[in-house]
Amino acid sequence: MKKQERYFPYLLLTPSILVILLVLIVPLGYSVYCSLYKCNYMKFTKYVGLDNFIRVLKNKEYLAAFGRTFYISVISLVIAMVLGVVFALWIHKYRGVTAYAIQLLVLIPWVTSQVVGTLLWKWIFSEDLGLLNYILQLLGGSRIKLLSNPKIAVWLLIFVMTWRIIGYAMVNILAGLKSISLSIEEAARVDGVSRWQMFCYIRLPMIKTQMLISAIILTLSNLNNLTVPLSLTGGGPGTATSVITIPIYRLGFESYQFGTSSALSILLFAVTLILSIGYVKVAKYEI
Repeated sequence: MKKQERYFPYLLLTPSILVILLVLIVPLGYSVYCSLYKCNYMKFTKYVGLDNFIRVLKNKEYLAAFGRTFYISVISLVIAMVLGVVFALWIHKYRGVTAYAIQLLVLIPWVTSQVVGTLLWKWIFSEDLGLLNYILQLLGGSRIKLLSNPKIAVWLLIFVMTWRIIGYAMVNILAGLKSISLSIEEAARVDGVSRWQMFCYIRLPMIKTQMLISAIILTLSNLNNLTVPLSLTGGGPGTATSVITIPIYRLGFESYQFGTSSALSILLFAVTLILSIGYVKVAKYEI
């Protein structure tokens, strides 16, 4: 093999490797560097080692935000995965224009700008000018405090986050269903398999990979989502919807405490990494 041919594949990979370095590796390394210093207003005044991490882990507000993030993310993920499977099974029965139309409608929230979609829902839920309260008044009801009620605001945030990610889960799972050989399903029907047995023992095991990929990506999306909670509730009322990305953002870009903000970011990164590895191990995923 000629020398040029041996190094040609690496030459083709070079642009992708440079992008990964610039977009992922370098920012991550810089965040780790910032987390080890007292860094306010981008001035590295003092090396503090793990003090930023210790301070963060002792702060009850940040720990509560982590717990709130898991609570909201897990509920949103479970609902999205269940509805994604339901929609995928429903669409799988159709062919032609009908199937494409349903897929398009369900996928719109995923491809729509998060800010635009979230602000639309915020307007609908608004107490004074909201469409929902307007309809309730037309029906003879009274206005409901939605985003200003802590208990209701949490569930509205879960609703909007779930609405956004259902389409992605549906498309991935539908792709898995389409890849199942028709001969396998036809043989199962000949053997007298019921619809429930068809789903549990044939379809579900064969779409495990698509469900795993969807679960990992949507978990990362939910845990690291700042746009939806910041645009919808801003973390309020009080701290009812203050997920961990909000204090990370406010520490870094409002208070300019980049050391503490970076420490929180690294902890969130570590948690998402552990969860991703756990998903793969539990599902026993093999390429």
